[in-house]
Amino acid sequence: MNFVTGGTGLVGMHLIANLIKKGEPVRALHRKGSNLAPVKAFLKHTLQSDFQPEWVEGELADVGSLEEAMSDVQTVFHAAALVSFHRKDRQALYEVNVQGTANMVNLALSEGVSKFVYISSVAALGRKDELEPVNEKTEWKDGPELTHYSKSKHMAEREVWRGHEEGLDVVIVNPGIIVGIGDFTRSSAEIYHQVDKGIPYYPPGANGFVAVEDVSDACFHLLENGPLNERFLLVGAHMPLKVLFEKVAKSLHKEAPQKEAPAWLMGLVWRLSRLAEFVTRKRGFVTKEGVRNAQKKYAYDTSKLLEQTSFTYRDIDAVIAETGAYYRAQQAT
Repeated sequence: MNFVTGGTGLVGMHLIANLIKKGEPVRALHRKGSNLAPVKAFLKHTLQSDFQPEWVEGELADVGSLEEAMSDVQTVFHAAALVSFHRKDRQALYEVNVQGTANMVNLALSEGVSKFVYISSVAALGRKDELEPVNEKTEWKDGPELTHYSKSKHMAEREVWRGHEEGLDVVIVNPGIIVGIGDFTRSSAEIYHQVDKGIPYYPPGANGFVAVEDVSDACFHLLENGPLNERFLLVGAHMPLKVLFEKVAKSLHKEAPQKEAPAWLMGLVWRLSRLAEFVTRKRGFVTKEGVRNAQKKYAYDTSKLLEQTSFTYRDIDAVIAETGAYYRAQQAT
């Protein structure tokens, strides 16, 4: 049995689809109250059938529910994580990403799981000066410029390495910003929703991007071909955020944002967003950490995966276009 956490998330739903295509039994974790509609629609679209995994309800913090869900499991795909740059989520980031991963590792060891696949993030890697490529060996240095999300993912990855030291075979992948079909109200897929609504400004930063299908495929490629017990950075393309917004807008048949947001304006926006939160008691979309990230220019060296394996990346432009077409079809129904 294969066990997928974060089954309703962007990577999780693609891992489930891959396992079903391979004819593998799959059990998937979802939280109480999770919206299963997007993942069910995606699986029906991808598999051309109504076949579903064995869904189980549970929480990463609830060891009892995890223990029951992980009975008879040979391979774990741990994709569940909280992605947030909001100050009110700081404690939850460490509870979900760090303690939740520790719980998963501990149960994998006690339940005799043979392989543990962890979906980490480039955020868990060390940082260098802007545009100097980061790789898997870049030294981690804590500091105030790092987001709490970055810190939580780094600490979570350390829990997985601890599991390896105690006997687990692990696969760790560190994807950049993930692009592809998912729940368009969450995570990186939300950019399609934002561009569809219309935004006048684009951020000045740049980053590394990877198709969600490549994240899923890389996990299986490494599981089946190795090497195990290493980390692999996954970035299929680099581009300025301006270019990403243009490509997404084109895929949606919408107008792209035309103006670069100056630093003073971005600072004003997150402050106004915080003020609006105070007045309305509703969570704002723009945060201080998110704005700071969107102004930076990141670069990554992905040669390790390409040199040590036969893995190849998809054309990111085609992925963006296909995702936009899927988004438009969903909006039309």
